[in-house]
Amino acid sequence: MKWDIENKILIPFMILIILPILIIGIVSYWNGYQLLLNNKIKEVENNLHEDMLLIDKINEDARKNDILIDLAKDKAINYFIDLNKAGIIILQNNEVILNNLDDNEAFAKSLFNKAIKSKKETYINDDVLFIYKTYDKWNWKIGYGLYKNIFTNELVEFQKNTILIAIIFLVFSMQATIFISHNLSRPIKKLAEICNKIGKGNLKEKINIDREDEIGILADAFNNMVRKLEKNTKKLLEMKKFNEDILRSISIGIMTMDKKGRILSINQAGERLLKYSTNSREQREAFRKKIMDQLTETLFNEESKNEILVLNKMEDGNKLYFDVTTSLLRNKNKKINGAICSFSDITKRKRIENNIERINRLTSVGQLAAGLAHEIRNPLAGMKMSIQVLKSRLCKQNDKSNLNLFNGTLYEIDRLNNLITELLDFAKPHQPKYEMTNILEILNKSLELTKKDINEKDIKTNIHVETHNISIFVDKAQIEQVFINIIRNAVNAMNIKGVLNITINTTIREKINFLRIIFHDNGCGIKQENIDKIFNPFFTTDPQGTGLGLSVVHKLVIENNGEIEVQSVVGKGTKFIIKFPIFGGELSEEKNINN
Repeated sequence: MKWDIENKILIPFMILIILPILIIGIVSYWNGYQLLLNNKIKEVENNLHEDMLLIDKINEDARKNDILIDLAKDKAINYFIDLNKAGIIILQNNEVILNNLDDNEAFAKSLFNKAIKSKKETYINDDVLFIYKTYDKWNWKIGYGLYKNIFTNELVEFQKNTILIAIIFLVFSMQATIFISHNLSRPIKKLAEICNKIGKGNLKEKINIDREDEIGILADAFNNMVRKLEKNTKKLLEMKKFNEDILRSISIGIMTMDKKGRILSINQAGERLLKYSTNSREQREAFRKKIMDQLTETLFNEESKNEILVLNKMEDGNKLYFDVTTSLLRNKNKKINGAICSFSDITKRKRIENNIERINRLTSVGQLAAGLAHEIRNPLAGMKMSIQVLKSRLCKQNDKSNLNLFNGTLYEIDRLNNLITELLDFAKPHQPKYEMTNILEILNKSLELTKKDINEKDIKTNIHVETHNISIFVDKAQIEQVFINIIRNAVNAMNIKGVLNITINTTIREKINFLRIIFHDNGCGIKQENIDKIFNPFFTTDPQGTGLGLSVVHKLVIENNGEIEVQSVVGKGTKFIIKFPIFGGELSEEKNINN
């Protein structure tokens, strides 16, 4: 059982008080007992001495008066019987002739025998005090026996006042001890109770002890300490809340690991990036494992590390880019406590960088193409005119062989001229003329212009309009060219009786409304390693293609403030997603929302 502070003070005090009183009482009782015992011994010795004198006198009288000794003995015994002396025993020739101690003669004889064996005239055991003397003239042994319990009761009666005083003093001392211990322990218990409440977070508690001793000083010091603790705790909580607000508000994921490889914490942005970065559970687990491996490597090598992790979205094949930096977690003494990782989604930045790189590359190629086109077009014009003149001079009506040769040459010159025209359009497209345009009308016109190619393969086209707002600020001619190129690419990628689904709907990103046009075919698809290259000039997997169609598409979409995205799975088809801000740009869109 656990004692409280009051019992810890009370019990030792009570022991210290009771023990001396008990010792004094025992000593006093023992001294009284010894004193009474000695008095009884002296009293018995005096009685025995008087009896010996009486017997000796009776013996002298009998000798002077010629009285028989037996009569003298009878006279002495009758005298003792008349006096009824308690405890007297007379033994003659080992026979009890008088026993006023006990009716048991054997017990009386045993007392004499034990006294004789002890070789002392005074014999004391646990029960009896026995003193004897020998009267040799009559061959008598005269002894007195007293039971100790008789004078023990006398001792209690004699010391009852002392015992009563001791009991009164003991009770008073115990009450005083209880009062003192309670008075001493009460502020300490109160202090412990307040400490327990403070330990549970209640810093409003105070100790109210109006004392000027050390306990009062302790209470004042404790209250001051609690006030400082409350103030510092408040500052600490504010700082903690501020740090938590920072970790919660930043878009960068923060993860910490201890030296044993256990995750200590991860902020909301980190949880969000790990949970929603991809719809694939395997991809999420792989992403988390890569971060854990990098943290472990940083702990093992004791050096920071920065990597760009690339994940593929399983459903559409798009790549996700994450900038992951790990470093050691140290305290103010530079002792390593673990590792910290910061990771962020840089997919948008990476796409912008890729677009900028592609635009720069397209610009360079466009400048080169423009120069080459002008240099090639002029000779081609002269060559075409010369071939036409030679054709009219040399070819007769029935000379089909020469006619086919000249026609083939003219066809190739026209094809080269068309290629040069495409190069010039790619290098120096017309400045967009933005106007409110119905995107469905442009789509229907583009399908009409590509109807021949669609019918040749018996392609089925489905248009799904999922929004009422289908008007945007774009250049009609440029968007028409974009749609035509994408439709022709889809037709070329599909087999006979393929299906082309075109969906028009709206989407919201960062409070901006976008019109989204999705071209989804069920053709052969694009390999993952080629998706990032399809917008590069002159890149094509079609032996008959020039590799400029999608480059022009990308450039025209960008110039109309749009975005283009490609998702493709080999063997299942390709999806081109084009987005245009409904009101021509983010700034004007925000203004329209506010208005």
